[in-house]
Amino acid sequence: MKTKNIIFTLFTLLISIIGCKEEELDLQDPNVIVPDVFFQNSGELQSAVNAAYSFLQTQGMYGRIGFFLYDNLSQENLGTDALQGGLKAFMDYTYDPSLGELLTFWEACYRGVASANFVIESIESDLVQNVSQDEIDQRLGEAKFLRALYYFNLTNVWGGVPLLTAPATDANGTPKATQAEVYALILDDLNFAKANLPAKGDTQDGRATKGAAQALKGKAHLFLEQWEEAKAELEAIAGYTIVGVDPRDNGNIAGEFNPESIFEVNYDEAIGGDQWGATGSGVRETTFRGIEYSPLNFANIVVRPSLLDKYEDGDPRIKAYFYSAGDEFGGQRYPEGSDLPINGPVAFGPSDGSGTVPLVFTFSDPRWRKYQNLDTRLSDGFEYSGINFRVLRYADVLLMWAEAENELGNTEPAITLLNRVRDRVGMPNYGTAEMDSRGYPVGSQAQVFDAIVHERTVELAGEQIRYMDLKRWGMLAEEIIGFQTGKHEWMPIPQAEIDGNPLMTNADQNPGY
Repeated sequence: MKTKNIIFTLFTLLISIIGCKEEELDLQDPNVIVPDVFFQNSGELQSAVNAAYSFLQTQGMYGRIGFFLYDNLSQENLGTDALQGGLKAFMDYTYDPSLGELLTFWEACYRGVASANFVIESIESDLVQNVSQDEIDQRLGEAKFLRALYYFNLTNVWGGVPLLTAPATDANGTPKATQAEVYALILDDLNFAKANLPAKGDTQDGRATKGAAQALKGKAHLFLEQWEEAKAELEAIAGYTIVGVDPRDNGNIAGEFNPESIFEVNYDEAIGGDQWGATGSGVRETTFRGIEYSPLNFANIVVRPSLLDKYEDGDPRIKAYFYSAGDEFGGQRYPEGSDLPINGPVAFGPSDGSGTVPLVFTFSDPRWRKYQNLDTRLSDGFEYSGINFRVLRYADVLLMWAEAENELGNTEPAITLLNRVRDRVGMPNYGTAEMDSRGYPVGSQAQVFDAIVHERTVELAGEQIRYMDLKRWGMLAEEIIGFQTGKHEWMPIPQAEIDGNPLMTNADQNPGY
């Protein structure tokens, strides 16, 4: 696959028409967007930016492959016999450069990059007309935030990757950049985004904000072990709180855009769309997460018992994030003595004296509740899920801030930040005798780090975060079954990219593949 074929074709074919004579304009292909003709008003600019968001929704990213890739690589999941082989390869660490699912994720990221580049190039070339400078700066900030987010995913899966900063106009290919070069672009983009994006509440829900740029920039500094910079970025984030936010609301429809939410990938079941298409154009307003993880439908995934073992007894997040035998679901009650409304591992629950009973699960192994619709309906069925994915939220910010403080030797502020997350769910505080007895003393910097690892694990489970955490902490070898040191630190670059990119060879492949 040539590099140009990874790019959003609708946008990359437009450059050649720019130099046409006036009398030749009537000969333009009506299916090609021409920047100096297209960007004539605010609506056209916004639609181009919307296209850059859309690749987050595709099957290659949060529509399907993205959540499987991160959740399975972290081994938070355990696959059933129904799990597709390529997705199981993520979990078992048996993938190779030919894996189609890996290529699908790669292509979705680069299509997003290309779409963002189209907007950035058009604005920076002064092609946008009849739009205020403030709006132009905001839309440019959105495009740069999105480009940074796509590259953040790419570089933390593959390390060094091809770095495209403008729309591709030929098939000459793009060389592999170093991870340092990729991060330099990410930080530069986020600096601009932070300076030009509005605060939460001052723009449409789902659009990038100043807080989103700050959070992603703080995370980038943290991953680079730039502790001072990470602390400065994360502690400056304002306008968000976890106080009063039910942890369940960080994985359902009812809690979308709650006070903790910093950036979400939008879905809308009412709009829907063909999810079986690969990664190209078309509406992708629903995700496979409900069907794939549901205990009552495809049931491809169950929760790995070792993840549940990391939770302390009595932690409310167990109920918030997972279903266990005896848990009610469906959101309705039935007359006692009536027939079961559905088949599967379910039964009627105990009566409360009202003459009605709830429906309860009877399976013995734990199942995911986060990002499931079963609280409000009897099945995730073949109605694809419309639950938004929470990509950045304030609890993550607090825990990253705690980590930066701890790495700077500021253990007391780190403990305070950890306890803000614990207080939300009413769990004992670090630094108390009770937590010491549970095996989490915080009398040293190393012990505080262990507490941070624990808290990130139990707070952020199922949110595509743990794999990157384990990697940056150097803990994959000790936590992951099947991990091979010297090979699995990075994923293999898709062979189709190496074969089709004239400026890459097998020498650019990551070690071990």
